[in-house]
Amino acid sequence: MKNAGFSLLEILIALTVFSIASVALTSGVITSIRANNTSEHLTQATILAQDKLEALLAAAPIFAAGSDSPRSDFTRTWTITSDTPQAGVSQINVSVSWADSSSHTITVTTVIND
Repeated sequence: MKNAGFSLLEILIALTVFSIASVALTSGVITSIRANNTSEHLTQATILAQDKLEALLAAAPIFAAGSDSPRSDFTRTWTITSDTPQAGVSQINVSVSWADSSSHTITVTTVIND
């Protein structure tokens, strides 16, 4: 007579292998979600910085440093430094900061002739 089916030991080994694979897969998914979230915030911050830089360039030659919060999780600051990096040139820096699991800042810089 032939025994059909699986033994208890075979089932326990299969469940152990499945559990280890599930933990590894879950860890990969969590890492992917965090990377996606960071990428989304970085893209939004870059767009906000570029938008403000374009607005400042359109308002030339009237420049004033300042800050605002264009979106709920972002803080944007801009500075204008005359005669930097050389005489007759102004440097414009626009920085956007946000915090998720840690603090992040992106800065967009350009120079224009005075």
